[in-house]
Amino acid sequence: MSESLTYYDIRVGKKARQTKLPQHAGSFFKPSAAAMAFSAPENKISNAQKKLISKLCQSSTELKRTMSLVKKFRGLIETKTGNELNAWITEANHSVIAELKSFATGLLSDLQSIENAINLHWSNGPVEGNVNKLKTIKRQMYGRASFDLLRKRLVLAPD
Repeated sequence: MSESLTYYDIRVGKKARQTKLPQHAGSFFKPSAAAMAFSAPENKISNAQKKLISKLCQSSTELKRTMSLVKKFRGLIETKTGNELNAWITEANHSVIAELKSFATGLLSDLQSIENAINLHWSNGPVEGNVNKLKTIKRQMYGRASFDLLRKRLVLAPD
């Protein structure tokens, strides 16, 4: 049993309290951390993340291409230029990255509403906030109170 624990680098007892960095080659980052660094705004990225991104982009042309497409898409949303979305979708479909192709195809399914969401200043955030509040209170009161009390809590509750 101790050989299998050693093989999987599982430590028991006093050794378990000691922190030890992983010795496996190539495990210096999590893919999810890299994805977050790729999609984060430039001013929110730490120096360590910038180094990681530059190393990844130097090691793979696909990752470099992915980075540029992600930045372009982020720029479309930030600058509210939804009329350039068709060009971005075409560019993403001509790339070799299957995930971006799939994302671009999904955007095409409802292109007009996505362009409107990017271009227009309207938001359904306040409505979603009220729905979330209603559902939270409803869950708290389930089986304990009547509809009249729920209505009073929502109408009379200060925001």
